Amino acid sequence: METFNLPFCFPVTPEGFRANANMKYAQRRLSEMRDYFSNYDAIKSVLAQSNPIIYEYWEMEYAGSGNGISFGMTRIQPGQIGNEYFLTKGHFHADGLGDEMHLTLDGQGLVLLLDREENTTCMEMQPGRMCYYPGHLAHRTINTGSRPLVFMGIWPPHIVHDYETLKRSGFPKLVVAGQTGPELINNPRFSPMN
Repeated sequence: METFNLPFCFPVTPEGFRANANMKYAQRRLSEMRDYFSNYDAIKSVLAQSNPIIYEYWEMEYAGSGNGISFGMTRIQPGQIGNEYFLTKGHFHADGLGDEMHLTLDGQGLVLLLDREENTTCMEMQPGRMCYYPGHLAHRTINTGSRPLVFMGIWPPHIVHDYETLKRSGFPKLVVAGQTGPELINNPRFSPMN
């Protein structure tokens, strides 16, 4: 983990984040995301042709002493696997602490929220809109548009992200392309978390 050299300033764009040497960068391709989509036949069909980037992110965890914030940027590509939109893995904050907020910079999408009692809700993401979630809610972002969904996230330092719970169980709901736009449907592969 890098300690920030304070103060600093750089553009709030994927290119600005990419140019900052202190940023951690990662990308997620379909081959790494196959457990997060429900249609195995569609996954196999796409992977037979290519292994697309589903999303990429840049982040900087605050490692200094005292108060600070951690932040990052995510870019989800437009696309679908079967009728499911491209999405992030999603995660809980392991200790249920540490609220998070996302500020949408470009594109459109939804953030799917889930509590430990398996209640699901979603919020719309569009440029200039901020979404704020309490630390006990799992969150997954979904690109429902035709261009990349780009958003900046801000969270307290030292949060432990729990990706494994959602990898095992999934979300109870899926966001799919319906006849008139995105629809929230039951996930046929959901396994109860408890």
